[in-house]
Amino acid sequence: MTIKSDMEGRWLRKPYIQTPLIPSLYLSKLAGCRVLMKMETCQSSGSFKSRGLGYLVQQTLLHTSPNPGQELHFFSSSGGNAGYATAVACQQYRQKCTVCVPLRTSSRMVDRIRMTGATVISHGQTIGEADKYLHTVLMTQCDTKVEIPIYCHPYNNPIVWKGNSTLASEIIDQTDHEKEKVPSLIICSVGGGGLYNGLVSGFLGAGGHRKKEWKEVPILAVETTGCATLYKSLKAQSLITQQADDYTIALSLATPDITPETLEYANGLYPTHSIIVEDRDAANACIRFAEDHKVLVEPACGTALAAIYQERLKEIVPKLTPDDTVVVVVCGGSAVDCQTLQEYRNNYFEV
Repeated sequence: MTIKSDMEGRWLRKPYIQTPLIPSLYLSKLAGCRVLMKMETCQSSGSFKSRGLGYLVQQTLLHTSPNPGQELHFFSSSGGNAGYATAVACQQYRQKCTVCVPLRTSSRMVDRIRMTGATVISHGQTIGEADKYLHTVLMTQCDTKVEIPIYCHPYNNPIVWKGNSTLASEIIDQTDHEKEKVPSLIICSVGGGGLYNGLVSGFLGAGGHRKKEWKEVPILAVETTGCATLYKSLKAQSLITQQADDYTIALSLATPDITPETLEYANGLYPTHSIIVEDRDAANACIRFAEDHKVLVEPACGTALAAIYQERLKEIVPKLTPDDTVVVVVCGGSAVDCQTLQEYRNNYFEV
């Protein structure tokens, strides 16, 4: 086997796994229906980002031909999870990686990314500022004679959406039984729209005898009040940009905007409900989920879970019955530990 064929064989290995879809007694009791959890916490990066960003890295390697003496250098801007997923994929495929994160990204997340061998630069107060610095400074410093800089946008890339669409395909495969109805609702948190776009494109592309039913399964898109770009954009009927002074505990959702496609889908092309929750709701959901399921998730994931813990589902699907099924995407996130949860308990917890 040649070195080239060995490398290509390694690149064919998927950067993500099929994750479990498991029932939750606790969430089902609160929701008044059967709740299934899509456990993206099981990905190697700890979040669903391994699907989209990992797929982007893999496809770039398979379809890029550097000149002799050149290597690829992947660049990612992120609140943490997208950068970490990019770095994990680059470690798997033995590629060079640089991640730029906002200054308020936790030191434990920075250390986690560095453990993969990636270079981590902290700059700016927001994901948008980190992204601009990545573009205008870090990527321009590449010596293109020896490196090809590859930009990995955390959410605004159709290749990322295609990678994320595998999540929808798995949900279909894991629930599509003859005697069971399709889910009455899919719940996910929304930042820039990469996860949402992937779910929508995956359900719209569903095949099989129930493809029409899958194309009509509504999505509940959940944001916090401090990063409600989709919610505000739907209200304004145009794209709204996140303000620099907006704050949310769900840092991974605090993108400067959503993709135009996200607004188009949610504005009528795909059945979508958009709601917002408070930071305290997201924090409380993280605490309660850890107590109920013994799994740590960060507020970006707690945002989706808050829709159930705050008992919001009946307002979205009034006719929800115990025979109905709801799937919540437990999107994960690595910017949390036991100390963080204790801080949430001290600052936010409601009995």
